[in-house]
Amino acid sequence: MPSIFLSYRREDSSGFAGRLADSLESEFGRGTVFRDVDDMEPGADFIEAIHDYLRKVDALLVVIGPHWLDAARDGRRRLEHEEDFVRLEIEAALEEGKTVIPILVGGAAMPAESDLPASIAALARRHALVLDDNAWASGVGRLKDALRPRLPASPPEAPPPRGPSRPLLAAGAALLALVLVGVFLADTRWWGAREPGVIGAWTAQVAYDWGVTHEERFEFRLAGREITGTASFLGQRRTLEEVAFDGTRLTFRTRTRAQAGRELRELRHHYDGIVEADAIRFTLQSEGGFSDYAPVEFVARRAER
Repeated sequence: MPSIFLSYRREDSSGFAGRLADSLESEFGRGTVFRDVDDMEPGADFIEAIHDYLRKVDALLVVIGPHWLDAARDGRRRLEHEEDFVRLEIEAALEEGKTVIPILVGGAAMPAESDLPASIAALARRHALVLDDNAWASGVGRLKDALRPRLPASPPEAPPPRGPSRPLLAAGAALLALVLVGVFLADTRWWGAREPGVIGAWTAQVAYDWGVTHEERFEFRLAGREITGTASFLGQRRTLEEVAFDGTRLTFRTRTRAQAGRELRELRHHYDGIVEADAIRFTLQSEGGFSDYAPVEFVARRAER
């Protein structure tokens, strides 16, 4: 039974949708992703099938390419037609209370609420994930992490057959010991993140190069073996991406959007920090948007509890 519904326009992002479906099924299993191209029964009523699948799936991924918003028919944007399939898919998912995640591909920007029909305007308030050709694997990895707790658990694996021979048991134990030793010695980021580490909350007064100053808050948490968390930009919390920590140097990235009139562009913020006993000395470099930005240096200190 599919757990994920991919919504997309064929002429806008068919290639991206197919690539994404393959990536997700490699993680969650064959048949877990619904796409009309592969999964629609011959002769099926498309609208009835959409509603049936959306009642059963756990998440809707809206794949938005550069021509998704402006695709037209009969002189009007397709989204303005009440029978537009993409509009119907989003409406149904929002009405059912499903997890809805916009996926930006091909350099597309997230539509504003004012660009969408009222029935799907809530889509603009969903946090979008960007899939870039140059960082496809890491982007899909973040999407899998977001989907995993929202999808049904995989069935338990069948128990192994009884009665392995003694030589096989001995060889397996020896191999396991070698693997554990290798992990212990090689995975320095894990131990660096735990002792003494950066885990916890930090604050800093950040004077941006265009003349404003904000108190920003940084929160670092452990999720399994990875560092996750948030970093605020202009007072708004942003999710950390591509976090790396070797015990001394901490780097990560966040994203925001800049708007000029009706045009939206993505801003990428790269943080490079040196961790000291009670401080992190950061250099922030922003790129994208509508301007060039000079590096900003600031010091974050542990927040009072």
